[in-house]
Amino acid sequence: MIQFVTKVSQNHSLSKRNINILIFTLLWMISTLGGFILSLFIIEIGEKPDLEVMEAGFGALIIALPQSYLLRTKVLPFSWIISTILGWVLITIMSLGTLGWFVLSTQFLSFRIFYGIISGGIGGLVIGMTQWWLAIPPSLCWGWCWMFFNSAIWAIAFSLGSVVGKISYNLTHMFWGEIVGLGFTWLVVSILTGMSAYILFK
Repeated sequence: MIQFVTKVSQNHSLSKRNINILIFTLLWMISTLGGFILSLFIIEIGEKPDLEVMEAGFGALIIALPQSYLLRTKVLPFSWIISTILGWVLITIMSLGTLGWFVLSTQFLSFRIFYGIISGGIGGLVIGMTQWWLAIPPSLCWGWCWMFFNSAIWAIAFSLGSVVGKISYNLTHMFWGEIVGLGFTWLVVSILTGMSAYILFK
């Protein structure tokens, strides 16, 4: 009888945890993807040289604001906002491109995958590093993993998004096909970072 009650309690706890991670990931996805869509009214999508540091800062601010609210019980909102802005500004200054708002100029699919992995991986690492350094409290034992999760997620998402953008562009022969690719990138990023954030911060 005791074993049965224990098993039921464990199952209930596991079920509750699964529901919580789904809710958090959904909210994170809506806020992050919504931030990207809102940023399109301010930032003009282009290739690497077309995007300025100011645009990178504005874009990062729009993304970081709702995220900081969701993380407010574990991370200081102001620190998350500043660290996120700093990360995107740094990768723009480093000529890596304003990750999430620029499209790759190459039209070769294999090059897009390769450069997407490289650009996404390095950019994600820099952003994750500034967030870990300035925002994630030292009390979170596994907080340092965030920068590597962020790097891997952006590498996967940006390469996949570049492929989707190329296919959409070929089908429509219009530049908005590339924006569809960026939207797909942000969708993947928002889902995977949302799940990672819940696991690490909650």
